[in-house]
Amino acid sequence: MRLDRTLSQDDFRAFARLSGDDNPIHLDPAHAARTRFGRTVAHGALLCAILRGLAADALPGQPLARLAVTFPAPAYADEALAFHAEPQDGTQVRVAARRQADGQAVCEGIATLAPLTPDEGWRAPPVGPSATVTRLYADPDLGAYERLAGHRLREPLVLSLFSFLLGVQLPGPGTNYLKQETVFWRRVPLDTALAATVTVTRLRPEKRLVDLATICRIHDSGRDGDIVATGRALVLAPHWTARDWTSHAQLSACQA
Repeated sequence: MRLDRTLSQDDFRAFARLSGDDNPIHLDPAHAARTRFGRTVAHGALLCAILRGLAADALPGQPLARLAVTFPAPAYADEALAFHAEPQDGTQVRVAARRQADGQAVCEGIATLAPLTPDEGWRAPPVGPSATVTRLYADPDLGAYERLAGHRLREPLVLSLFSFLLGVQLPGPGTNYLKQETVFWRRVPLDTALAATVTVTRLRPEKRLVDLATICRIHDSGRDGDIVATGRALVLAPHWTARDWTSHAQLSACQA
């Protein structure tokens, strides 16, 4: 299955309002021009949201149990993209978004559509530098999401929370998404608040890489703490100074 889309700067702004991720590499052309990208780039979570809809069309009838994607190259504003979803063996769908001009992948990976179960291999990350956000999506948010993604399938709303945390809080503005893997334990509720947290699990200053554990829980008095999704992210933090790397390494050591 294929869907052709050209994401505009207005789309980037709309997703920033929805997710809270106002990282200037998405919104500020002047700032983006001074980065390795040279131009504003799409949110990785926005690309995933569009691919989620295609995966459902390719293999209908099941929720998204796992999404593992990489972001090999940036997707620029006003750049024609081709979104693909190809069923593989059983429950898996290979998904990819590619530039129409040269075929370069900007997001690619595997979506697993299957009954939801807790991830038996998941372990709580060690205590380390972390950031948390709590959000209740209202009807106007869901309408904006549907206009951007083309559907109301809810799992990418969790990814948008991680997008906010990574792009705004930790590592913060200037962060470049490289990989995200997420396992969904239960369906994402739309009638209650969600609390998402990212926690640093590894620092690689020589490569300017940060590994983080990601988790989303229900934030409600009746079901408070129920896990919705767990996973991990790999990001590039080119904006961190030597002092940033040192302080976060020291904080990790103190909290270990």
